[in-house]
Amino acid sequence: MADLLRSKSAAAVFGLLTHFIVNSGEWEHLAHLVPPGGSLLFGTLVAFEYVADSRVGSLIQALHIVGTAAAVYLATLTASIIIYRTYFHRLRKFPGPFGARISKLHTISSILPDCQLYNVIESWHKFYNSDIIRTGPRELSIVNADAIPLLHGPMSKCRKPSWYSSSYHVEGASLQTTRNRQEHKERRKAWDRAFSAKALRDYEPRLNRHTRALIDKLKDCANQPAVRISSWIGYFAFDVMGDIGYNRGFGMLEKGREDEIIALLHKSMAPLSLVAHIPWIIGMMLRTSFGARDLLKFIGFVQDVLIERKKISPAEPDVFSHLLDEKSEDIPMHLNADSRLMIVAGSDTTHATLTWLLWELCNNKDAQVKLRKTIDEIAPNKPFLEIDDLSNCPLLDGAINEALRLHPAVPSGVTRETPASGIALPDGTYIPGETIVWVPTHTIQRDERYFPSPLKFMPERWTDEAPEYINDKRAFITFSTGPYNCVGQKLAMMEMRGVVANLLRSFEIEFAGDMGEAVVKKSRDAFTLSVGALDVKLTIESRGSTQQCMDMQ
Repeated sequence: MADLLRSKSAAAVFGLLTHFIVNSGEWEHLAHLVPPGGSLLFGTLVAFEYVADSRVGSLIQALHIVGTAAAVYLATLTASIIIYRTYFHRLRKFPGPFGARISKLHTISSILPDCQLYNVIESWHKFYNSDIIRTGPRELSIVNADAIPLLHGPMSKCRKPSWYSSSYHVEGASLQTTRNRQEHKERRKAWDRAFSAKALRDYEPRLNRHTRALIDKLKDCANQPAVRISSWIGYFAFDVMGDIGYNRGFGMLEKGREDEIIALLHKSMAPLSLVAHIPWIIGMMLRTSFGARDLLKFIGFVQDVLIERKKISPAEPDVFSHLLDEKSEDIPMHLNADSRLMIVAGSDTTHATLTWLLWELCNNKDAQVKLRKTIDEIAPNKPFLEIDDLSNCPLLDGAINEALRLHPAVPSGVTRETPASGIALPDGTYIPGETIVWVPTHTIQRDERYFPSPLKFMPERWTDEAPEYINDKRAFITFSTGPYNCVGQKLAMMEMRGVVANLLRSFEIEFAGDMGEAVVKKSRDAFTLSVGALDVKLTIESRGSTQQCMDMQ
């Protein structure tokens, strides 16, 4: 053993062997063991060298011997990884930044300081003029509608990669993160009941109440120089989901400020805007709590909320009426993850989409005027439009779809891993096995091949007025597609119809202050979009109160 430690050749061989071992399989979630494990091994070898080898006269000499061996080992391992990933990797033929071949950490440096991965990926596709670019050592971004059914369709052979199991040890697997297809299929049945046509009808009175409360609050703020409408929309979205989700009122609209648990959620998303797509870093953060204390606290809060919900029998059915087993006293661990999923996916996404839609309507006044005229023709004698009044307004749905197309709430999309045999695109391009693949939603939904005049906000493209401005609806994947598509998309559409219709019915809306620049510059990609602040001026015929309505954040 002592002679092996003295042998630089042996250290180099061990470096190559380590690369061979870790080159396949899922090692990402063991990354947190490397620092303590490596330190322990190093200390053990120093002690062994000092005690077992009579030629070693001091600890300093033992440290030097083991340190030299460790340096050779690490240098060989690093060189082997870099050379292999650069020149011999199965993805070497695909274009992309040189640094991305070596490490996904290259992405972090590329998105600083804005943390807008979706813009970086779009720029790379344009720079390399390619539908497929290499964005990581074994990762490809694909902007091709033909790839969507192969990656996400019901017959897809691809599976969810290790990213999805990053938080299993903390909260279990949510409906979104479970990687077992059969388990997902069985659990999806309960979620489908929670968002069935009957369940949605049951939720309508709550949606109407919260929408009316939002409009009333905004009327109090009308005619002020600036209203931070993005904050008020956030209060609305989280109040709705707390109520419909598990009969819990966050009371944010009433108080005009964020609830503690929601403030913690947004605080916890800050580090995720840097590392949301790197599973080994997420796993290390959650296991060591370094950089993830706020997220872990939020997970704990959500679990407590679920425990409180289990103790009651609500008069009005909610989502967890369909998910909880009322006969059992225990709460399965996966429902903790489902609870967090519902708050994040059901609120932050709606918040971001509505904020961006209002930004577009302020930026396109003609579209706002046309949409308002259309909405005013719906039940003209009613001052408030209920959800049921808005079930058939194509232009309204078109405006929402345009916001979803141009500004998807999950802008970078979701990842899949190809089967060992790989997959072949219809054009003959072969994607090797065990490759992480994803279709960047923001990029493909702005592709001129699928949406002519792609950067133009045009609600009419979704109606009979201008259908020629959609060439391939497969490229519209803002709610994902296939068996893992968004289960709550119908509820989200109902929410957004009610808010947009009643806002336009009540106010003329225009930019205040920075002309909406903060939304463009300050939105951050933390898997879901953490949207920047939007300040607007609301004008109505009757004057509201003169209270200060800027959010104090």
